[in-house]
Amino acid sequence: MNMQIKARLCLCALLSGLTFMHTVSAQDNRKVIIGFKASPNFAWTRMMEGPMENNGLGLGFSYGLMGDINIANNPNYWLSTEFIVTSTPSKINTNDTLWSEKSSNGGIPYKNASFSYNLQYIQIPITLKLKTNEIGKFKYWGQFGIAPAFLMQQKLKTASSPSVYGSGTQSHNPNLDGNDKYDFKGDAGNFQGNGVFMDDVRKARLSMIMGVGIETKISGKTMFSAGLRFDNAFSDVFMDDAVDGRNNFLGIQLGVYF
Repeated sequence: MNMQIKARLCLCALLSGLTFMHTVSAQDNRKVIIGFKASPNFAWTRMMEGPMENNGLGLGFSYGLMGDINIANNPNYWLSTEFIVTSTPSKINTNDTLWSEKSSNGGIPYKNASFSYNLQYIQIPITLKLKTNEIGKFKYWGQFGIAPAFLMQQKLKTASSPSVYGSGTQSHNPNLDGNDKYDFKGDAGNFQGNGVFMDDVRKARLSMIMGVGIETKISGKTMFSAGLRFDNAFSDVFMDDAVDGRNNFLGIQLGVYF
């Protein structure tokens, strides 16, 4: 075999190798990636108006599908969307007296009443996700957008101070369940409404979300993603005019893209 033939064979092998590498690279640079995520979250209700206050954090959870779509023919710009189920447990207390209007003796006062909500939503977040080029084994990303949500399920537990009962032994009042009508009445009667109960929760929720995180390749096209997300509600969670509250949460995001 002369040198000219060998040179041609080497050139063909080189071109074939470059073509294969380009094909593999094109396969890795997918325009759409889909995965599954799970996210424990810490939820609370920020009271904006009315005689109520937040009483600590609740531990919630989100899970569902996620997908990223490459935009602008740039590997750093992505439109991200999700279809997830999110629970946001929170607890609020009254710092005023709650009166029952449905009573033969003109009203029963409940002091230190507490309301533990566990609300479950279907969320459809839509965000712009910006990714860095690979740095070492990781890509870093940030995202910003909105998250429309629709109420799926609602649960409520109520309790009030034992001191409002003559015997002082009962700490849970089954009547505080939204079946009766209640008013908030301060010393000057400034707060009046139908109370903050399960049937006063709005069916839709809108929030702004911001997140940061990393992603890394596990094997082949499979990638692992992790990050933090703050979900800040725009809308009032309660329908009662006497109060205004926003249920927010901070989530730890864990996901796998396939």
